[in-house]
Formats: sequence, C-alpha cells, structure tokens
Amino acid sequence: MEYQALYRKYRPTKFSDVVDQENILKILTNSIKENKISHAYLFSGPRGTGKTTIAKLVAKTINCLNIGEDFSVCGKCENCLDIENNSSDIIEIDAASNNGVDEIRELKSKINLVPNKLKYKVYIIDEVHMLSISAFNALLKTLEEPPSHVIFILATTEFYKVPATIVSRCQCLNFTRIKIENIEKRLREISDLEKIKITDEAIHEIAMYADGGLRDALGMLDKLASYSLEEITASDFLKINGLISKSDMDKFIKDILNHDNLKVIETINNFSNLGYDFSKLIEKLLEELRDLLVLHFKSPQESNYNPGELSNLIICFNETYNMLKEAANRKIIVEVKLLSFMNNLNISNTKKEEKEEYVSPFIKQEEKTISQEIEIDAGNKKEETSTPLITPQKEIPKYEINLNTKRIRIDNTFAMASKMLKNMVLDKWKNLDNYLTDTNYNVVAGLLKDCVVGVVSDKNIILVSKYESVTDKLYLDFKLMTELISKVLNNTYNIVIIEENEFQEEVKSYKIHMNDKDYYQVKEETEELVKSFEKEVEKKQEVCYSNLVQKAIDAFGEEYIEVE
Repeated sequence: MEYQALYRKYRPTKFSDVVDQENILKILTNSIKENKISHAYLFSGPRGTGKTTIAKLVAKTINCLNIGEDFSVCGKCENCLDIENNSSDIIEIDAASNNGVDEIRELKSKINLVPNKLKYKVYIIDEVHMLSISAFNALLKTLEEPPSHVIFILATTEFYKVPATIVSRCQCLNFTRIKIENIEKRLREISDLEKIKITDEAIHEIAMYADGGLRDALGMLDKLASYSLEEITASDFLKINGLISKSDMDKFIKDILNHDNLKVIETINNFSNLGYDFSKLIEKLLEELRDLLVLHFKSPQESNYNPGELSNLIICFNETYNMLKEAANRKIIVEVKLLSFMNNLNISNTKKEEKEEYVSPFIKQEEKTISQEIEIDAGNKKEETSTPLITPQKEIPKYEINLNTKRIRIDNTFAMASKMLKNMVLDKWKNLDNYLTDTNYNVVAGLLKDCVVGVVSDKNIILVSKYESVTDKLYLDFKLMTELISKVLNNTYNIVIIEENEFQEEVKSYKIHMNDKDYYQVKEETEELVKSFEKEVEKKQEVCYSNLVQKAIDAFGEEYIEVE
C-alpha cells in the first residue's frame, strides 16, 4: 500500500477530531442545527490550523442524509459515498494557480446548474487572497446573491489582502494558533498509534517549532521518523533543523554580553561550518532572550543579566534578522552586527561626529574674521555710541501629536490594508492639481504633492513625507489638510503623516508580523491625533548693542555672534 503522509492520514473526519478551534465549531454546528447556514464563509488564520479541513467537513455535514447528534457524518449514505469518491458538487479551487478573471467567469457560468446528487453545491476557494483584482470584481455579485443551492467557503492566511467588498459579503471566522500543549497531546497520540518512539523533549521542540500549526508539526514528526529509526530525541530535532540546544544558546548569549570577541567569532564560525540557518538561529535566540528578560522581572534574584543589555541585544538581533533577508553573505552580517554591539560601535554617531568636526572649524574661522573686523573698526573709531536693538517677537507655531492615537492609526491602517483601495485613492489623488491655484488650499495642496500615499484601508491613510519641514507644515494645517483630502477623494479618512525612515521601519515590522493576527488589531481612537494647536510668541528682551556689533550681526547673522 502506498505510504500516506501523517497530516493526510490523520486529517479530522468529524468536528470532534478538530483540535483547538472550539469557537469556530460552535458557530458552525449551531448554524447547521438551526438551519441558518450562511451563503458565504471566509476562514482566515495561520497555516495548518484547520481552515481547509473544516471547510471540507462543513461540505460533508450539510449534505449528509444521516447526520449524528455530535454532527458527525454517517459515511454510509449515498451523499457521503459520493463525496468520498470526489463528488462533482464539491468544487475545490486553488486561487494561487487559478487566480485570473477567466477562471471566475467559468465558475459563474456553471453556478446556476443544480447539484448532480447532493443537496448543496459547495465551492471551496483556498488562498483566496491570491485572486487578481479583476477576479475579485467578477466574484462580487455572485458572492452576494448566489443561488440557494450554492455555498461559498473562502480560506486565506492573509486576511488583510482580501478586499473589504468581499469581506463584507461573507461571514468571517478567524482561526487561532493551536496551543502548544494541544499539539503535544496530538503528537503523542499519533506517535503511539504509529509506534514511533519519541521523547517528550522532542515532542515539545516540535510543538514549539510548529508555531501553532498542527500540519507543520505532523510533517516534522514524519521527517524525524525517517531520520531516526530508533527513539527520536531532541538532539535529532535540532540537528536536522540547523538549531542549537538551550545550553549552547545560553553560552553564546553569555559570551556576547561579556564582550568576548574571540569566543563569539569562533562560535559563529562553528555555526557556519555546521550549515546552520542563521535566520532560524536568530529566531530561537530572540525567544531565549525574551524568556531571560521576563525572568528578570518575574524573579530578579534568579536573573544573572542586566535587563538593559538584554533589551539592547534583542534590538540588535532583530536588526540583524531584517538585514539577513537581503544579505549576500549572512555570516559576515552576523559577525559585523555582533562585533559592533560588543564594542559599542555606532556608525550613525561616527558620522555625526565627523560632521560636527567639519562644521566646527568653519564657524570658528567666521568668528575669527568677525573679531578681526571689529578690532580694525575699533582702531579707526575712537568712540561709538550705543543704540538700542530690540529683537522682533517671533511667532512659533506649535502642535502636539498624541503618540497613542498615532500608533493606533498606523496599526489600524496596516490591519485592514488593501491594494485595491490604494489604487482607487491614487486614481483620485491626481485631482490635487486642481487645487494648486485655489487660494484657500494652494499651500496645502503643494505640500501634499511632496507626499506619497503609503498604505490605505477603508478608513485610514498613511502619507509618507520625504522632508521633516513638510510633515511639520501639514500637521500645523491638519484640519485644512484633512478637509482638502476629503474633497479630493470624495470620502473622509483618518490621516497620519510619517517620514520615509519611519515608514520603512513600519513596513519591516509588518512583514515580520503579517501572519500574526493578534499583532495588528483594529482599535477605536479615543483621542484626537493632533492634541493641541496653538501659537506661542517667543519674546526677546530689549538689548543695547554698539553700532559696531550691530554691523557684525547684520553681516553674518545673530546666531554666529557672541557678545560678552
């Protein structure tokens, strides 16, 4: 008999077999019980958490003629047998490879045909976020008002990429990562059934590695069973995944915090020679550093590390991880970053000091020239009369940004970001040109032309500014700016303006956490973004300068003149 992978062999055949998705199952079973089945579902969540499995179970359950009290299918009726033999009424579509408008049009042409045998015709579209915009548009009307005999089940690992118009037409169910202890329990059950000898430590390592996905965990168990024909140990798991043990991690971290350059370089060389994946190593090191930091605050007496150093090392490793994605030589990047950390090297600070050293002599030379000119004038004139100089009052426009609201606004935008909505905004953004000659809006319109539309959701827009001065001026006229944007886009949005460097960091963070549904959550704003908006008057006292000093000020500017 042909060998079957464990994740396929032990795929749940009834709702009670599904691990750790109780809320989802309760909603679906109650809907089936009360005969209130939605015409369209959208299953979203991390990979390997049961989205496609539950979609198939729903298709079987609503078509079974002898459904059990626990909503288990009988497996014997003609409908169940038809489904087991790949029924033509259960249509599975992989949107990753069938993402064009032609495939959706073909689907629409057949959707009105009644089922061949079953009660419901079920369309399961996996990785639905991969559909093109034109394909989504073609699906809209059908998805909103399908025939009574049709049910759509859409599944995606990237919910934020699904257009809001599709989301609003579906009943959305969010799958959560499976708890580590439940993965361990399931792994133990299956390894006992398959007579696979494996230690509890190895099972724990697999469950941690799976990151909430049971399919990944079973795939790893399959691979380990082929690697070790005897008892599988944690050491076996670490070897085939290019990872290091906890004791080795602790030693490496200790050497870094002790600034032992030679030992750290030697260890990195060993990792490279053993073929370890530096990205995976850093992921595990970050987890270990996080545990050490939490330990310090939970039980300070048990901690041997300075929390500040741990935090700085976490930041260093995170920066290194981001750099590895585009690195030509990963080993060199890791070495350079850690050596810089251990020896307190800071390139940006070095550049700043060099800049100051360059500017400083220039200013001193100016000051010397001024002094010489004053001395010459003083020799030619025996006496100078002093005249009062009153510096003008200077109005300083001031605003204050509520950082909490700014954070919420950025997170909300990324949480519901849509490329389709961004394209719609960009199409209308060109209308800014119409306001460049409008006396009420011309200044703000000109400033907005210097900005780039970064990310768009249904209610929020992140604007990216290249210049700090542009950012300041737009926040100073924030109400006028939002008013103009509403006119240009024919819609009201929550706007936040950030500079280019900050935007790049936000994008990096988003790429790291894009599959973590708990990281970007839509929250309600409770305070305004621009908390205050006022003008302060900077007052200067009346100062009496000699005509000679005043002449120097007029020539070189007050900021370069120091009067004693």
